[in-house]
Formats: sequence, C-alpha cells, structure tokens
Amino acid sequence: MPGTDSLRRSEETAAFEQALGQALASPEIEEALRRTPDAPRPEQLRLQAHRERAALCATASAEYETYARLRAESDAPAPAAEPPDSPTATAFGGGLLPALAVLTPSLGAVAAVLFLAIGFGMRLVNAHRQFADELVYAGWLAAAIAAAATVADLVWVLVTAARNRSTPPADGATPPAAPGSEPPAIPGSELAQARAAWHLALLERGILPFLLTHLQESPPQRPGTRPGYSAPEYGSPEYGRHEYGSPGYDSPEYSTAKSPR
Repeated sequence: MPGTDSLRRSEETAAFEQALGQALASPEIEEALRRTPDAPRPEQLRLQAHRERAALCATASAEYETYARLRAESDAPAPAAEPPDSPTATAFGGGLLPALAVLTPSLGAVAAVLFLAIGFGMRLVNAHRQFADELVYAGWLAAAIAAAATVADLVWVLVTAARNRSTPPADGATPPAAPGSEPPAIPGSELAQARAAWHLALLERGILPFLLTHLQESPPQRPGTRPGYSAPEYGSPEYGRHEYGSPGYDSPEYSTAKSPR
C-alpha cells in the first residue's frame, strides 16, 4: 500500500539518523578513528552510510515487521460500549427497574399532594369525616414513599459516580494516533519494547559493523610523501634525460677551452 510504504520510509529515515548518530559517537568508532592512520572524517563515514542505507535497514527487517504488526494492532479501534442513559440506569440495569426508580418519587409526590388536599378539604366542610381521615393518611404515606425513593436514588447516584471514578479505562485504551505518525507507546509496553529492539538491531547489526569495516579497509597513505607530488626515481627514464646529465669532458665545448697556466 502506498500509505504503508511512505510510513515505513519515514520511520526508517528517523531511526537510521538516530542510530547513525549513536554509532558515530560510540566508543568503538572513536577508538577506531584514533587507531587508524589517515582515517576518514565522521562526515565521510556518514556519507558512506547514507549510500548504503537500504542495505543497512534490511539487516533489521525482521524486528521492524514485528514492530509494524504490534503498531497495527494498537491502531485497530476497540468496540465502543454504549453509554448508559443515566446513573440510575447504570445502577439498576435496563428494563422496568430504571423506570420505576425515576417515576416513583414523582408519582408519590403527586399522589401525596392530591390525597392531602382532598382529605384536608373534606375535613374543613365536615363531610365524610372517616373517609377524609383515610385520604389524609394515604397522602402522608405517599409523601413518605416519595421521600424514601428520592433518597434511594441519590444514594445510588453517588455510589455509581464513585465506582466509575475509581475504575481504570478498559484494556488500557489510549488516544488514537494521528494518521502518518507513530502511536504513543507506553513505556514498558510490548510496542515500546519492539521499537527499541528494532533500533538496537539497526545499530548493532547494521550501522556499527559497517562503519568499523569501512575504517579497517581504508587504505593508508605512504608515509613521507605529500599528496599530489611524486619525485622522479633515480632509475627511471626521466632521470637519464639530458636535463639531469652533466656536460662530458669529451664534448666540443670542453676540448676548445684552454686551461690557464
């Protein structure tokens, strides 16, 4: 997939730069640079490593596949649970009980008001005294039931809120990562361990051995010579040319000359 390939390239680039910086600053490379005469500079080693980046990243392909599989599993959305309608519904469950828990206080209050109003009204007009007393008694009973139901609902609401506050998120759910970026790995989790194993394999099996081998195979220069200059050998044809020869004693110029007495 194009998106997966681009994500892998970006992840490999970031991991390669981090591992290369660690390798160049490692004690092994610093010791090899001190022991190797005319060793290449760190910038040259970095350039050589970038030229072989694809081959070096392939040395840790197995660890990257494990990390990519765990990352895909962590990116998969978990099935969301349906939120409860109310704290009372969470406490009592679905069905008839939540409806009774909500309706009982309100119906009890309405019944208490009606019974008390009718009962006290009948007492005022002295009509059906016994029936009026029964209505008043029923009104007070309905008011007591409404008050008890209201107190029970408040207690269940407080208990449910405290229980939900103390319960951790299910399955260690974490916020989803933005598209094209690495998911936030919890330290110590399996995903973080897989990422660390991939970076370590890239460093120890790929970049570090490559740099050490490149330092060992770098050809040393001949001591005592300057770059860009070579003197002619005495046995070379150039040395036998006339520029390097002295005039012979049997030459015409020498024979015509008179020696002073």
